This record gives sequence, structure tokens and C-alpha cells, in this order.
Amino acid sequence: MIVEGWDYSDHVPEARRIALASAGSFPALLEQVVADVSNVRVRGEPGRSKGLTHCIQPLFTLDLPKTGDALFNGPFGYRAQYWLGPEQGLAANATLLAALAPRLLGALETCIDHELSRIDVCAAIGAASAKLWIRESLSLITPTADLTVVRWADNARKGIELAKLGLMAPEITKFEVKDALIDPYGHEVVPADKIRRHYQIHHYGFS
Repeated sequence: MIVEGWDYSDHVPEARRIALASAGSFPALLEQVVADVSNVRVRGEPGRSKGLTHCIQPLFTLDLPKTGDALFNGPFGYRAQYWLGPEQGLAANATLLAALAPRLLGALETCIDHELSRIDVCAAIGAASAKLWIRESLSLITPTADLTVVRWADNARKGIELAKLGLMAPEITKFEVKDALIDPYGHEVVPADKIRRHYQIHHYGFS
């Protein structure tokens, strides 16, 4: 069953709309995504915000050549879960990362990164602030309204830049998993500007 209110503008052709909805549910799409994952890489990055430079964040990059579009832009996909509700989005994010965890951790076998050796990467993946998102690129510089999700469209008309980006549906295949920032004592640290990420995606479609 299609998520009511998840609509596309005339920029999205009918054949693509059918493909975006073909999984039929978030769990079914999740199975397809896990099978589709390729080219997983990982590195450790220090925190960038003031007061967090002593923390380490595992950053994974991965490709979803067949399912990335449906995951980001489909009516059963990642953003659609947040559109239904901030808490539902958080739950979907956690379920997705748990399903991807074996593939992500497998990338550590060929990774030589002394920063990552200082933290528990598995705990970072499972932490509440870990998240999946697209690798943002030049395709997001000039927003085009591919989606007509009412809440996001209303906020875009108010001039909110995140909402203008949220209405875009670029055909994405490259993603990032940004895990939790972990301090030297093994504790998860969440930057203040990321605490309300789930509400941002709910209201604007982007974060």
C-alpha cells in the first residue's frame, strides 16, 4: 500500500514512480538494500565541532546501485519513514543500520586506520546518533521540486532551505553511514545541532 500523501511532481516519470514503489513495504525494501550493498569503505574522522575534536567517528561509504533511488525517494523508503513520524524514522534508521552492520563491519578487515582502533566501532554503529544519508554532491546545488509532499512543500514556500532540498529526489546510488562520535572513554557524544535531526527530516525532508 502506497504511503498516502507521498506524491511526485511532473518531473518524475511514471516508469520511475512504479520502480520507486515496487518493494511494497519498508521491510521488503530493506532486504533488497542489504543484498545490493557494494564498495563499502570506512575511515575514522575526529569530531569537527568545538569541544568534540577529541572524539572519533567511523564514517562508512557505500554504493546502492539498484536500490538507492527507492531507499531515498520511494514511498516506502528512508525519508518516507521520517515523513510518517520522527520516532518512526528513528526506528527505521536503527533497523536499517542493524541490517547493514555485518557488511559495514566487514570493511574493517581491510582497513588500516589507527583512529578506529581506539574505539568500539560496533557500538558506534548501534548508537542512537548513528545515521545513514546520501553523499551530498553537485546534484543538490540547484533544487528542483520532484516531490509534492505537502508539509515539505509548505515549508519550502516559506523559504526554508532544508525544505527546498527535501523536495528534491535525485537518483542517488552513493551513501554514507555516519556513526556516533565516541569520546576517549567510550561514550557516545551527540553534537547539539544533530539532536533534532529526526524532526528536521519529518518537517523538511532533509537534514
